[in-house]
Amino acid sequence: MIFAGAAEAGLGNNERALEYLLTCRDEMRQHALLDDWYNRMPLQWALTEAWLSKGDLTQARIEAEEFVKVTLTNGERTFRALAFEANARVAIAEGDLPRAQNCIAQAVQAMEGYEIPLAHWKVHATAAELYQRTGERDAAEKHRELSSATITKLANSLPAEEPLRQIFLSAPAVRNILGDRETPHSRGKEA
Repeated sequence: MIFAGAAEAGLGNNERALEYLLTCRDEMRQHALLDDWYNRMPLQWALTEAWLSKGDLTQARIEAEEFVKVTLTNGERTFRALAFEANARVAIAEGDLPRAQNCIAQAVQAMEGYEIPLAHWKVHATAAELYQRTGERDAAEKHRELSSATITKLANSLPAEEPLRQIFLSAPAVRNILGDRETPHSRGKEA
């Protein structure tokens, strides 16, 4: 149900996503399992994304804050960095740029010393957006470059003919970072 909810949220079907995700959370509360500690991380991530996408910033902030709490109970760094990144996006949406800067700093700190590219590109993409908004163009460009390099590394880890590569490179968040610098088609020829 978590992944179905996350997929629905990604497609913009927020009501359907929330049905899956809230049902899953209720099931987890009623029938606890040993791996709930791990499954709560993607659940909180998906809930935050669904509420944020729906535009309900109050609910998004509640879920994002819970996401951080869940990730601080274990050593899993990818979700911890993503939790702080999600909180930064909520803060940006709320117009609370100092809070967003604090969250980005914590996300970057969570990644220090770890190779976690699935979080790295997103954290730096959000940092680029934040610093663009605050008028810190050099910092924005630095984070955009870090995000872009990680995106390219992830894409190049897949064969050029792999459909998942094209799906990833065509995602709006990825295209926003890459812009017109390179097209997915031209990168496929280089790999």
